[in-house]
Formats: sequence, C-alpha cells, structure tokens
Amino acid sequence: MIKKLNIPCVWGGHLAGILLKNQSAASPTKPIMKIIGVHGWLDNLNSLLPIAERLAQHDANYEIYLYDRAGHGFSSHLHKGSDYSYAYNLRDLRTVTRTLGWNKENFSLLGHSYGAHLAMAYAAAYPEEVSCLVALDAIIGVERSSKTFWKNAAARIDKNIEYHVKVPKSYQNELTYEKAIELVRSSRIGIDDASAKLLVERSVRRDTHDKLHFTRDESLRNTHLIPFSEHMAEEAIKAIQAPVLFIGTVKPQWPMPKNSIELLKKHNPNFEMTLVDGSHHFHMTHVDSIFEQINRYFNKYAQ
Repeated sequence: MIKKLNIPCVWGGHLAGILLKNQSAASPTKPIMKIIGVHGWLDNLNSLLPIAERLAQHDANYEIYLYDRAGHGFSSHLHKGSDYSYAYNLRDLRTVTRTLGWNKENFSLLGHSYGAHLAMAYAAAYPEEVSCLVALDAIIGVERSSKTFWKNAAARIDKNIEYHVKVPKSYQNELTYEKAIELVRSSRIGIDDASAKLLVERSVRRDTHDKLHFTRDESLRNTHLIPFSEHMAEEAIKAIQAPVLFIGTVKPQWPMPKNSIELLKKHNPNFEMTLVDGSHHFHMTHVDSIFEQINRYFNKYAQ
C-alpha cells in the first residue's frame, strides 16, 4: 500500500512524499521497522522506490517513508538565492521525523549518494533516534581541507552570487518524455531504461500551456556556500551511534573516502562494508541483490 503524504516545511513550501506499508498483518512478535529513505542529488524519491517496495513486500513489519528533497521531484523549491545546504536539508529531514512522530522512537535511515551524506549527518546530530543506517555508494567525507576551507568558501559565495544575478537561460526546444529519458540516461552512467523512466516520472510535469518541463530547481547545480571540512566529517562519524552498512561499487564514479571508512572501522563496532558490481545507481539496476543485503542488515540491527 502506497499512501501520498506531503509534509509542510517551516520555510513555506512542502516536501512531497509517500508512505509504504504491507497490507498484510504485521507479526506481533516483531517490532515495526520504520525507515526513512533519502535520495541523491538531482534524483527523486523514485530512486529508492524499487528497494522500498521489495522491503515492504517481503515483510509486513516494514514501514517506509520516501520523500522528494526540496527542489527535487514534486517538492517545493526554496526561495531565490537560498542555499540547498546541509543545514536546510537537515532541517527538512528533522521536519519529516517530527511530522511522522518517529523522533519519539527509533527508526532507520537509507540514503543514496548525497542522501547518504545527509542520513549520516542526521545520525550524528540525533544519535539516540537512529537505530540503523544504510549508505549507498557514499559516505560523509571531506569536501575541502581545513587549510583551504575559507578560501574555498569565498570562491563558492562569489560564484553563487554570479549565478543568481545573471539572466536565466531560456530553452527553445520543446521537451518530450523521450528526450527527458534520454537526458536522464546520459547523465547517469550505467542506468537502464526502466530506471531512467522511473526517475522521469517525478522529474517532469506539464505547465498551464501543456508544455513539459523539468521540475527540479536549476540552482541545485550550485555548490553549497560552506563546504564540509575535515574536522566536521571526523566529528560526525565519531558521533554516530547507529550501526552503519556501506554498500559501494567496485568502480566508483568518485574517489572513495578512505579516511572516513577507516574512521568508521575504528569508531563504529558494527560497521560493515561491501562492494558490488554496477554503476552509481546499482540500487536501481540490481534491486534483488541489494535488497538481500539491506534486509539482512536491518533485521540484524534495526530491531
């Protein structure tokens, strides 16, 4: 059973989301395992839908909430000039947990790419709430060394201002579903047709003139004004109390954060790491094998 559940935010917009439950009766001897899924940059909640559906179909004790992060999918955009930063995204995730009422009990987090970064940041900020965490092809890491931190921050701020003062681009070519699918595939290495179509379902909409357009906020392409420093990443990993499962790919699209992995091995006694074949979106193209690993880990630690 999939139920639409949109959540209002303090900044005036809303997060579009869905709640997944199995209609079969849950086992009275097992606790309900509540999971919040956080998708990656320029994706939407459909990125995690195949895995969430497999989990919910497999076990009636799973209850899963997925949402489009601000500026993505069918969720509202932040006001012009706002920064889609860790702070904004963490506040939105906190709003989700409070609205669901799950902050009063333990729940688990499932994050892909930048969504895994956010999930780990939340688990560091609210360690007593998160019982288990699965990070797909990303671990919270260093964006800039402390030595160049403020120099990089200044460059980001100037670049951001330049972006917002220039005249927005106007696209003359009319968008079609076929073109949207082609663009999604070309920008995501190794993704298959079915996965691209699934992402496009929440990536485009028709306007009042019946013209198709991408729903995402183009300003998402700006980097965060304030980068993540070495010290911030290290302290976040030390603060996480939840068991962490990292599933990565044997051929990562970006360099693997080796320092963060070593810190997790040192400070997280139940940390597990496994590498699989596939591209960055392996959780969409290799659903069965990834489901098996996630389900095993949740059953081992989420309860």
